[in-house]
Amino acid sequence: MKRTWMGIAALTLMTGCVSGQYIMDEKVSESREINPVQGVDGNYLGSFAVRRPYTEVTPTQFAQCLDASVAQRQVNLATGVLRDPIDREEAMTFNAMPGEGNDSSVTGVTRHEARDIAYRLEIQRMPEANYYYFDRLGEASGQNDQFVPIGAWAAASPLQVTEGLEAVADQMQSCLERGATNQPGEDDTGWQPKP
Repeated sequence: MKRTWMGIAALTLMTGCVSGQYIMDEKVSESREINPVQGVDGNYLGSFAVRRPYTEVTPTQFAQCLDASVAQRQVNLATGVLRDPIDREEAMTFNAMPGEGNDSSVTGVTRHEARDIAYRLEIQRMPEANYYYFDRLGEASGQNDQFVPIGAWAAASPLQVTEGLEAVADQMQSCLERGATNQPGEDDTGWQPKP
């Protein structure tokens, strides 16, 4: 009997340690749009992807929409340091258009729910859909222009971050749809945008 109680006490203590703040948010683990990554002290947001209807636009219209939608300068930073989940630091140029710097993707910082979120965005326009892929995610820490990884546990409010990134994608998509020569939502695969 004494062994049973000691076993239960030990199990309770171990369970208490495991159920800390670094347990991945259930909604993150269920999401097909969020890709968490294992970091040095827990799971973090690695990437986020959304799919929208294909839009047929000219390269000039596409560039104008990028400029209007992605180069959001609510954070007054030209460059900063993005620390990834495994504690490597890398310089990152924010609000850069394709061809600027060493990267062909678009980088930006957006403000959502009083959070400054850095990201790199790749947009792929395929015949079946527009794909918005966000990675190199970070949140301003307020120290030396440093952006830190965003936790995938509930206390870090990861879904609030993905809402902010989705708003960036929606703003871009809305701009593309205004200039599209096709009817947005036409998709041979039968896929339809979320209501």
